[in-house]
Amino acid sequence: MCLESLHIGQQRVFPRSQLQQNVATVTLYRGKTSGIAAHRPQPTSSTSQQPHTNKAVGLTVTAPQPSQPLQTIYPADILAGWRAGPQDPAGRVCNVSELPLMCSSINWASQEVVVGSSDHALYVVDVQSGKKRRTLYTKTAGHAEWVTACQYLPDGRVLSGGMDSLLCLWEANSNRCQQLTAHAAPISAVDVSSAGMAVSASYDKSVRVWDVAGRRASESCCLTGHAAPVLQLACGNGDSVISGDRGGTVISWGLTTGSPSSKLKDAHIAHITALAWHHNVDGSCTDSFFTGGQDGHLKMWDPRSKGCACDIAAHVNAKGKGAVGNIISAGSASGSLVVTAGADGTVKAFDVRSPLQAVSQAKLTDFPYSLAVAGGLALCGCGDGSLLVIDLSSGQTLYALGANKAAVRGVHASRSRLVCMGDDGSVYMYNFA
Repeated sequence: MCLESLHIGQQRVFPRSQLQQNVATVTLYRGKTSGIAAHRPQPTSSTSQQPHTNKAVGLTVTAPQPSQPLQTIYPADILAGWRAGPQDPAGRVCNVSELPLMCSSINWASQEVVVGSSDHALYVVDVQSGKKRRTLYTKTAGHAEWVTACQYLPDGRVLSGGMDSLLCLWEANSNRCQQLTAHAAPISAVDVSSAGMAVSASYDKSVRVWDVAGRRASESCCLTGHAAPVLQLACGNGDSVISGDRGGTVISWGLTTGSPSSKLKDAHIAHITALAWHHNVDGSCTDSFFTGGQDGHLKMWDPRSKGCACDIAAHVNAKGKGAVGNIISAGSASGSLVVTAGADGTVKAFDVRSPLQAVSQAKLTDFPYSLAVAGGLALCGCGDGSLLVIDLSSGQTLYALGANKAAVRGVHASRSRLVCMGDDGSVYMYNFA
């Protein structure tokens, strides 16, 4: 349900009567507002000139597992203020586009986030100052359609993919790029393996591997085996990668050999909607992985067994099936739990040791578009612009932030910062103490 809201100065407050239909808890903000408060920042910079102004029409882009160390992307150690709310609930906002932002990647080492837009450009924003650093788009370089995927490489370069089937490898601290033209259809996902290889997935049913060790990238191999468009991609240990397609098939690959190590045909009914590798408490990646489908099921696969190790109807209820939109297994950052968000409007946490016994559940205010975890909290961005902060052990919603004027498509957290982006073309930033 898209909540109507009351606007009080810089605050956006969801009415108590409506929130109680969706989330169970109530918090106080500034000692004035009862009910879960969703605070919306005000712009601090004007919208930049846009490369294109064609209107976006509802493309949903699901981010792959991050390529940076797990402890960097999903912090286990966070400041106490995370449970009470940001220092300034109004936060800061950087307007970069008049059109929706479709994807994002964070580089905490350089304190910047890159966001890809439906206006065909990418924008790099300084998360400390809240100001735009540069635009990745020129008259001679960049995408000709929506940017659907982006990922930082360890050296600060950015790999992006678009609806134009083009991959762009952008130099660090520059708007120059190398254009890679191997794919024949829109790019659905990009990732970078721990072995240093870049990987891209496409609607052309292929997964391609790129050598990015030097300044110029070159294609290492093309992985073929999918009979339907590849929608999901996740890199694991070393040269391991898993991919999932629109027909419900999941393939596990060895990037060095360029051949599949296993093929799970009909792993789910219809689309594969989420993939994630399982991580131990210390953050180390295992050989087991999770898959989520349009059928609402969450499944765990162990290469030591010949079949599915566990299958649970995570987001299926009496009203029907809700696709599993996100899966995160992040060791101690997720409280040693596996966390999912589904189209049934819930975030759920499961204990792998049981196996996959439900531990908690939180009702969302709207459809979930993005998910992250930090210090035992789930951070879920919804279609109504709210960012819900949820205690994973209890399922209690601690508070909500007005982190967008529309869908929140990207969420990133560090020990003391929160960065969000989405359909209103802005990047939102909050600090915690």
